[in-house]
Amino acid sequence: MSQDIGETRDRATPPGRAGDAHLLRRLNLSATVRAFLDAASLTVSDVRSVVGVSRPTAEELVATLLDEGFVREALDRPNGERSAGRPARRYEVVAENFAVVGVDIGAHKVAVVVCDLRGNVLAVRRRSVDSRIGPGGRIGAAARLVEATLRQTGTDRDHIRSVACGITGVGANGSEVMDIRTVPAGQDLDVYSLPGFDRIDVVSEVSERFKRDVLVSNDIHLAAVAEQWQGGAGARDLVYMHAGRRLGAAIVINGQIHNGRHGLAASVGSMKILGWAEAMTQLDRESRRLAGSAAEESTSGNVRALFEAAANGDRAAVRTVDRVAEALALGASVLVHAVDPDLVVLGGGLSRAGDVLGGPFGRHLAATSLNSPEFRVSLLGDESVALGAARLALDDLKERLLAVQA
Repeated sequence: MSQDIGETRDRATPPGRAGDAHLLRRLNLSATVRAFLDAASLTVSDVRSVVGVSRPTAEELVATLLDEGFVREALDRPNGERSAGRPARRYEVVAENFAVVGVDIGAHKVAVVVCDLRGNVLAVRRRSVDSRIGPGGRIGAAARLVEATLRQTGTDRDHIRSVACGITGVGANGSEVMDIRTVPAGQDLDVYSLPGFDRIDVVSEVSERFKRDVLVSNDIHLAAVAEQWQGGAGARDLVYMHAGRRLGAAIVINGQIHNGRHGLAASVGSMKILGWAEAMTQLDRESRRLAGSAAEESTSGNVRALFEAAANGDRAAVRTVDRVAEALALGASVLVHAVDPDLVVLGGGLSRAGDVLGGPFGRHLAATSLNSPEFRVSLLGDESVALGAARLALDDLKERLLAVQA
């Protein structure tokens, strides 16, 4: 089925007015699609009322969407609906046949979320990857995880209508990864992009491996999108702080991600005065010390053990967690003073520690902000980037479904 509903030309179009009649039909069809997206189910009379057309036209519009497989007859009636006679037929979107995939390609993992057209999450999968592998291996691992997820959930690949991907370091144009060490403010900082990704055309490489066009965006920005969508944030303006294997931030203004001119908005991690790099180095060193590990970097298990030790009162672990919380709070405070948001959200994998990290973060934020906004710890954790990518793919699909071509 075409992703743009109603490609077929109206055979009843009268001669001499073909262009106008065809465009009108397309406009009516787009309005009908929107009506079905906005409602759980509709009758032909509902379509007639919402779209503002005659009953025969409403019947023809619904018949077209039935033929296209976009809607089907609904078996359930809305709660409380009463009818003296035979109830009118109701129709609903075949949401599972218009699915989207969100992908997170990170330093230590790849993750996949599959959603239907209603935004219902159908599957969540993740897989660890070696932090040293290059772009080909990392993108390949993500593509294989997508295929495995579709097989395991019984999702028809033809029903996947849009795919989006979050990748560390991607700028606003969705294709270029900037190595921040190449600019004066980024010298001596840890690289914030994945190995080798600053030397490839990210969109082309990902799309080629996935065998379809893929939307690509910055991972931290997508995590903030997920908070707006699935995190129950509800705030129009928010600051999102990401605490994972690295620290990051994003800004949402009036419900939209603020990318900035070069996609570098909220890149407070490059401000050396905040001490993000030192805080994460201390976290890595202390977690390996507690585990007695001689490895070059800590594992997820090492980091979890560190937070457990902090929760149990280990002084060195408490100091380490407090240092990370302070660095995060200083970055959040910079953004809070600039944006004056309704809400600050602490997310990322480390946020799963809950109050162990959230408690000191909240205290440092309150101590460094003129007017401290509401603060909460995210409930999404490691799935936030893939969820945000799924939302990006969903918005793209809806935009194409509603497009009107003259």
